[in-house]
Amino acid sequence: MAGELREDMTEVPDKRQGRWRPYHTAWLWLFMAWMFCYIDRSITGPVVSWMIDNQVSFMVDVPMPHALGGIIGSMFFAGYMLTQFPAGYLGDRFGRKAMVVISTLWAGVATLFSALTRSLNAFVAARVLTGLGEGAYYSNDRALVSQVTPEDRKGLGMGVVFVGLSMGLTIATIVTPWMIDWAAGIWGNDGAWFVPFLVFSFPTVLVGLGVWRFVRPPDERKQNYLKALAWLILFSIVFLAVIMTAFVLTLEQGWGSMEQALAVVVVALVLVAIIYRLLGQRSAAVLKDRNLVLMYISAIPILYTLWFFGFWSLLVVSEASDIGLSGAAVYAGFFGVANAIGYPLGGKICDMTVARGGGRKWPYIGLCGAVAVLVLILGTYIHWGGGELLVLGVIMFCIGVPFAAMQTVHMTLTSDLAPKRMMAQAFGMWNLVAEIGAVLSPVVAGTLRDITGNWTLSAVITGILLLISLSLVALVRERPRPLI
Repeated sequence: MAGELREDMTEVPDKRQGRWRPYHTAWLWLFMAWMFCYIDRSITGPVVSWMIDNQVSFMVDVPMPHALGGIIGSMFFAGYMLTQFPAGYLGDRFGRKAMVVISTLWAGVATLFSALTRSLNAFVAARVLTGLGEGAYYSNDRALVSQVTPEDRKGLGMGVVFVGLSMGLTIATIVTPWMIDWAAGIWGNDGAWFVPFLVFSFPTVLVGLGVWRFVRPPDERKQNYLKALAWLILFSIVFLAVIMTAFVLTLEQGWGSMEQALAVVVVALVLVAIIYRLLGQRSAAVLKDRNLVLMYISAIPILYTLWFFGFWSLLVVSEASDIGLSGAAVYAGFFGVANAIGYPLGGKICDMTVARGGGRKWPYIGLCGAVAVLVLILGTYIHWGGGELLVLGVIMFCIGVPFAAMQTVHMTLTSDLAPKRMMAQAFGMWNLVAEIGAVLSPVVAGTLRDITGNWTLSAVITGILLLISLSLVALVRERPRPLI
């Protein structure tokens, strides 16, 4: 019967179809948390694009506005990536649900703070702070989904919950330009850009409270919110100081955006080295396992691709078609709409493959290869001056479906390879390493756009990175792993 628990705290599969089960409730609330947290992070791209297009606020008289916009986005991911493994470690100790609730509430409050800033440094600090809090979400959400979901529906659960990500990305991409245009008609251009941060912060807090109230994992009584929050605040203070010091010092020294992003990557690599030094023996099962290390590194192109489109898709479509941001928003949003189809589709594909005796890595290789080819087609179309809105929208959609599906397969394969009791740490390291791609993507793509005058080279590099990812996953050895 559903609701019975095995020793690994996963529900026994329920063979009765059509009934609402407790894990469905967990999926629903985690879906909404993903959606609003993703809105909170994704509105940065459209807001920065609007600033560039309208020459307002921090983007006035900037010689390379796309590069500066990219580094603003990268600073969010700097904070986001650094708390990944520490948050996973805290989740395994103090409760995955506790970390998810804290992360969601933190995201809402920090997004409100972003709306109140009026200088570049303060805005970057607010975005870094948002990233530090949201960095506690992914590793614990993935572990929590695996914890509450029957084994034969795990891939589907991973995908369904992740649809919230695509919904958040779509809403942010489509709604934000229209919202700022409306606000500009009332307060003027310089007083309009902060409105999306203000509007979306409050529902994020409400959803965080909903997760606290309605999601009931098997270890509900073991959640320790105060200790989890105290440790997360401690880590965040240190990381915020490090990131902002690096940002301000490199800015004062006249470093370009690429150099600033590389400085952040160096900080992340130092953190990885420290983690291996301090926890190399205690967490060896997730830090030194050959298969998991391959999964971590192969995830870098996934996040690079996600945030090439997540941050710059509006300007890619707008500039290629020579249409304004509001007009391009719907077509750029096709990528997010496609993700909503792809995430659960990927879950079904990998669950069906395993049910038929196959593995999960080959579906990933096929899907990743398809995405790489489609991204290269997009680059070629832009290179030859293609600007038809419908064609651009269709390409975005065709990229988005297999791209989202391959993410679900990759995450489910990672969960298969990781020990159950260290699942949050495994996903924490997954995202810590993967976020190197997210840090580099906005600034690298933006800088290449400033240098070349179009988005062709950015798209080509993205396609090449995806081919590298599938090559690494091909080296993974799938095998049954004991539950530790």
